[in-house]
Amino acid sequence: MPTTKRESTLKTASTCTYFWLAFIATCAILSAASTANCQTLTPAWVELGEDGNAVARIVVSNPKDCPTIQIDGASRPMALRPNMPPGLRPACEFAIPSGAKSVSVNAHPLALPKHDPARVIALGDTGCRIKNKEIQACNDPALWPFRQVAASAAGEKPDLIVHVGDYLYRENPCPETSQAMCGGSPAGDNWEAWDADFFSPAAELLGAAPWAFSRGNHEDCNRSWRGWFYYLDPRPWDGTCEEYFAPYLVKLGKFQLAMLDSSATKEHDVDEAQVAVFAAQLASLHAENAWLATHFPFWGFSTEGASGLPIPLAAVLEAAWEKAAPAGITMILSGHVHLFEYVSVDHDRPPQVVAGDGGTLMSVPIHISLKDTQIRGASVTGSKSRQQFGYTLLTREGTRWRLELKDRERSVLVSCSVPGSSESCQSAGTD
Repeated sequence: MPTTKRESTLKTASTCTYFWLAFIATCAILSAASTANCQTLTPAWVELGEDGNAVARIVVSNPKDCPTIQIDGASRPMALRPNMPPGLRPACEFAIPSGAKSVSVNAHPLALPKHDPARVIALGDTGCRIKNKEIQACNDPALWPFRQVAASAAGEKPDLIVHVGDYLYRENPCPETSQAMCGGSPAGDNWEAWDADFFSPAAELLGAAPWAFSRGNHEDCNRSWRGWFYYLDPRPWDGTCEEYFAPYLVKLGKFQLAMLDSSATKEHDVDEAQVAVFAAQLASLHAENAWLATHFPFWGFSTEGASGLPIPLAAVLEAAWEKAAPAGITMILSGHVHLFEYVSVDHDRPPQVVAGDGGTLMSVPIHISLKDTQIRGASVTGSKSRQQFGYTLLTREGTRWRLELKDRERSVLVSCSVPGSSESCQSAGTD
């Protein structure tokens, strides 16, 4: 039978991933045999910070292994990121000049920020869960498919990738009774677990486009904060854990992405101290026609309660929005709930996209209509939800965006026009 275009694309993506994984495996074997030293442990990637700032990063074996970076034909040494926590491997970085035309590391070109990006990938909650009695089959790519999700997302040729948080789920060692599912898995806030849960499976996607990283509750000050701040936060770091890191605006031409750290959010209690913090942060953003990226959804729904019925979360963020009444935000991108959700509300509040379906154990699906549900001074006008692994692709169409939820094989599951009511979304197939 002839090869289809999709099969050809996936075959090419799989081949690229295979060679990168073979390189990593060879490095591991040679390093273990003490016969050679492979300097780089990840591809180089670009991440976005405040305004138009961008930084190139790469993880290496030893502090002396920082490579040079070529910027418009000139070679510069990458600097060691300071305050490396124990148990991690060194990261090297370099601030990319705003006018740079071409940048490469180890002869591999880096994807530079684009003004007014037209293709944006949103995904989150990507790691493999090993915690207490919740054991995911990390060794089975069908049951933990983040590698394939990432490879398929890379094939979309995005201009920007937004990760909405929760990277490291391997919190406990694999139990003796679950060795078939996760035997050999590392655990904890260390390089081995960060590599297994994020860097290795995301290798192909890392270099596909610049990244904007949100911090999830799995990276809060009680969990994997060291790896988060050292590897993924775009700003300088002093080695300590900040519970509420200051928000910032990513500016790419007329496109704006407001980054809000909601990792410490208390889901269901209206903690007035937190309400004050988040309200002040929202008021400080001064966004214009921006998307807001934050881990906890403002008007998403969780199905993890005792009743199994969907309940709105997070009350703290809802109260903070009501108090601050921020302007200039047209859509919210979040995760935390391990589903896809698109929720539209009234009273001029922006629609909520939940993209928590990137790989970790799925939440209980939502089968009932959420229309007319009350959310602190507003009502849900429509909602769409799917329980299936995948990623969200947003493609600019004039003044609006086409939102497509895609599965690991790049098939479209849900299609919507945003901003707009989720009542107009079209679905393909069933859960």
